Amino acid sequence: MTWVYADSSAVERFRYDKATETLVIQFKKGTVYQYFFVPYPVFAAFVSHVKSGGSAGQYFNEAIKDCYQYVQV
Repeated sequence: MTWVYADSSAVERFRYDKATETLVIQFKKGTVYQYFFVPYPVFAAFVSHVKSGGSAGQYFNEAIKDCYQYVQV
């Protein structure tokens, strides 16, 4: 799993484990969360959104937050 760094005021970096469908997000405040059963296309769209200059925080709020089970690690 390779970290994807985000140019964001909220999200520091994120990575994905395709085998377990687990998305790990580290926020700027230092907190780290694991989101479970995230389909690969959601992760791929997150990467594409960030790489094209979109807001990582906006994508997170719209497509990930409150959509998947999670735990703070």
